[in-house]
Amino acid sequence: MINKLKQMMEQFINGEYDCNAFSYDFPDEMYELDDEKALDILDDMPEICAAYDPYKNGEDGTLNDKEFINEVKKIYKKLIEAGY
Repeated sequence: MINKLKQMMEQFINGEYDCNAFSYDFPDEMYELDDEKALDILDDMPEICAAYDPYKNGEDGTLNDKEFINEVKKIYKKLIEAGY
């Protein structure tokens, strides 16, 4: 399951996965994960996904496309550094 999540993140970072779709799909897939170490690393992902603003209103606490991708990159880097 972690490989599927990593692949989703890679596709998203590379622009191959729509931001809005990713913001819904990724947290759903996370619930299938049964790896405590990986879950600890991915712990902020549901909140990051929920903060994505597909309407680009720029409200406080929301992320635009670029900010969303940058936040996911940070978590992805942590996964790689942890050996996933």
